[in-house]
Formats: sequence, C-alpha cells, structure tokens
Amino acid sequence: MEIIDSHFHIYKNAQTGLLAQGGKSGTGFSGTHEETIPILNRGQISKIVALAVIPIAPMRQAAMKSWPADLNASQKEALSAELETKLQNRLSSYNEWLCRIAREDGRMEPAIAADATVDSAVMAAEIHSKIHDYRIKILKIHPTVNSLTPEHEGYLKIFDLAHTNNLVVISHGGIAGEDLEGKYCSPEKFKIALDTFPNLKLVVAHLAYPHIKDLLALAPRHKNLYTDISFIMRHSPVSDEAFCDIIKTFGPDRVLFGSDFPWSDPEKDAARLLKFKLDKTELEMVAWKNAMNLFQLT
Repeated sequence: MEIIDSHFHIYKNAQTGLLAQGGKSGTGFSGTHEETIPILNRGQISKIVALAVIPIAPMRQAAMKSWPADLNASQKEALSAELETKLQNRLSSYNEWLCRIAREDGRMEPAIAADATVDSAVMAAEIHSKIHDYRIKILKIHPTVNSLTPEHEGYLKIFDLAHTNNLVVISHGGIAGEDLEGKYCSPEKFKIALDTFPNLKLVVAHLAYPHIKDLLALAPRHKNLYTDISFIMRHSPVSDEAFCDIIKTFGPDRVLFGSDFPWSDPEKDAARLLKFKLDKTELEMVAWKNAMNLFQLT
C-alpha cells in the first residue's frame, strides 16, 4: 500500500537537527536531507510533506541576551533592526532551501515556516514569494516554539493569508519541549481560527496529545479541521486499538499518517500503521488518500 508521510522535518545539517531534538537523537536520525533519500528510495514511504520549523523567538531572545548592558536607546534600536533583518533572512533562506530540494526531488512537498513574531508585512511578502516561485501549498506554524498560542494576532494574520490563498496550515498540537501540559497548542486555542476562517484547512498535529478528547470534541463542529498521528505513534501509550477508535471517531477522511521524523522512524511507524484493524478504505485514507487530496499532490 502506498504511504505518504505528512509530517516529516528536514534540517540543513546534522548539528541543527540534533539541536532541535534537544542535543541528541533517540532514533539515530539527525534529520538531514541525506538521511531522507534512502528512506524514500526503499519505497515504503512514497512521498513526504517536508516541514520547515525555525525557532525565531528563542533565537531573538538569545541574541538580545548577548548585548552589552549599557546600550542607549539609539544603539538598541539599531541592533534590533539588524537582528530582525538577520532573522528574516534566516527564515527565508531555510524556506528557499527546502523548496529547492523538494523541487529537485518530486517525492517531497514543502511546507514553509511561517512565524507570528516576524513583521507581518515581511512574512506576507515571504509567503507570496514562495507561492510565486514554487507554488507552495502548505504553511507550517509552531506556536509553542515561540511561547505563543495560535490566538496571537500574528498567527491570525497567517491564517488569513492561508485562507485567502487557499493554503493548508499545519500547526503543532499538544505537548512540546518544556510545555508538558500542551497549554500553548491545546485544541481550544484553535477555536478562533476555525470560527473566523471556516474554509481554512487546518491540520492540528499529533492529535493534540494529550488533549485527544478535546480535539475529538471539536471535529464534528469544524469540518475544516484535520489531524495527524505523528510523534505519538512512538512517544505515547496509545494502543493500536485506541488509535483505530480515535481515527473512526474523528473521521478517517480527516486523519493523516505522519512520523515526525527525525523524532520517529517513519518506516517503523508505517509498519505499525499497516497493522491497524481498519477496513481497507479507512486505511487507505489515513495512509495516503487524505494527504493526496488535502495537499493536492500528484
């Protein structure tokens, strides 16, 4: 059976990928492009949605901490302007690199990073440029990385842009890093976006674990809400039987397979998926058909 991994991170180098994982890998993967190619070549995973995530707010905070304490207002303003330009360029460079390698390998679909803390006009220009140059279809946001919720004004502007340009938004959902309660990306934090933009296609990833019940409660009221089973295939106590019940309750036409590479091994997660006691139609939808339809893949 064809399998599309709809939640797959790729980093420019091993150092960056390991840093994103907290300094070491639990799977043996650092998350590089070079590690991705053999996975695709083996053929169990036929396509991937490659997600760009860059921690702009933490990078900004780290840079500002290194500034001399005796700066005057004018000096701070100049340094701030210089820093913002560097951060914007870094985000754009990462998105450009991801789009380029995806274009060179037709088995990858890029999901570019969109950040609420970057100037909204600059962020809009970045998104429009990637639409023009690469016909991108997907934006990736990670509010928790910036210690924000998707209710933040900057994210609402990103949702608006996605809604206007018929882009899918994939957002982190649930726990991440030090946020062990998943307070930033719990399901209720997405209600404003879902209500304001009823035609926006929004993927709240990882079943918003551990808030699965709250996510299931949102699903019947918001047909534009999707989810995936990435990360928690490896990093949660959810059983195969429970996964099947969750998929059927949420709606098998709106659940996507994903691994969250490099945090998980996509081939091992795919093998587990194929053991789920779903009927053939349901399994095909989760494994690849939903991704094909949602992301307009060829």
